[in-house]
Amino acid sequence: MYAHITLKSANAKTGPIPVTTTEAKSCPDACPLKKNGCYAEAGPLGMHWRKVKRGGRGITWAKLVKAIDNLSDGQLWRHNQAGDLPGVGDAIDGEKLRALVEANRGKRGFTYTHKPMDNATSRRFVREANRKGFTINLSADNLHEADTLASLGIGPVATLLPRLQSGGRGVKLFTPAGRRVIVCPAQTHEHVTCASCKLCALADRPFIVGFLAHGSSVRKAEAVFNGDLFSA
Repeated sequence: MYAHITLKSANAKTGPIPVTTTEAKSCPDACPLKKNGCYAEAGPLGMHWRKVKRGGRGITWAKLVKAIDNLSDGQLWRHNQAGDLPGVGDAIDGEKLRALVEANRGKRGFTYTHKPMDNATSRRFVREANRKGFTINLSADNLHEADTLASLGIGPVATLLPRLQSGGRGVKLFTPAGRRVIVCPAQTHEHVTCASCKLCALADRPFIVGFLAHGSSVRKAEAVFNGDLFSA
């Protein structure tokens, strides 16, 4: 498993924090956005992502772990601006994930996963990581799935939202089960970044973070939200 780390991101959304990228084979086949609206597959990020591999820009997992271990205490960092948890496809490589979680001790790493949580082993890996300070957000494709993932009680949840479902000023969003959804502040407020917001790094937050569909394949992403994979 190969990855890449940028110690000071130039991304306007993340702000100047360390960010990593994991090679594309880490992405689960279960993710409906895979080759179907994933924002990370296009543009400059997509070009960068395709080079994160053996013989390209990728470094070994051991070197990535060492780089995280060398970050300053208290440092906020985002794992995977593209890619998923270590492990090919739907599987999670528990040994590699635990090494990363251990390197994160004293830091504030956070990430998202589309890996399916339909087996006890994957759920245990995610629960353990969140309890040890490495925040793994479970990625939902709609509000119904957000409720399903939140009910597992193993970590915080983030969900896809269509562009127009931003709530607007004074309007509150909720899942069908009544869970509060807060739209990513970096998408709704100028000058807000991951570096200043930090909501996704809170493993015990009492609400779900929603991300408005974006990127060059936004219509495909919205079709995923609506449960219609072939309408866009």
